[in-house]
Amino acid sequence: MTQKGIYSAGVLLIVVAMLSVSGCASAAASEDAKDAINKTLVGHNLTYYSIAGKPMNYTITSEDIVSIEPVTYKDANAWKVRVGKSLPWDLTMSSDGTEILYVDQLFRT
Repeated sequence: MTQKGIYSAGVLLIVVAMLSVSGCASAAASEDAKDAINKTLVGHNLTYYSIAGKPMNYTITSEDIVSIEPVTYKDANAWKVRVGKSLPWDLTMSSDGTEILYVDQLFRT
């Protein structure tokens, strides 16, 4: 192999190694955020109103967290968390998963 070929192979190896390390780091960060989302939401009450206008509480359990997706909210990284099945909400959470930024009730009473 020529010196140019060895150099190209070395550069390729370094690029592949950097991509795999960055992929692991972002996956770990996502898992940390997802853990924080679970800790923040489990036990949290969402209030909605019955057709008669009576306030009702929905307490979130770990089984109620249906999906977690990355989104952009007000030009910042955030998470969209779908909560509930028959009474669903979309909660927008901070990038670290510790704060609810916006609540969208997806059902009408």
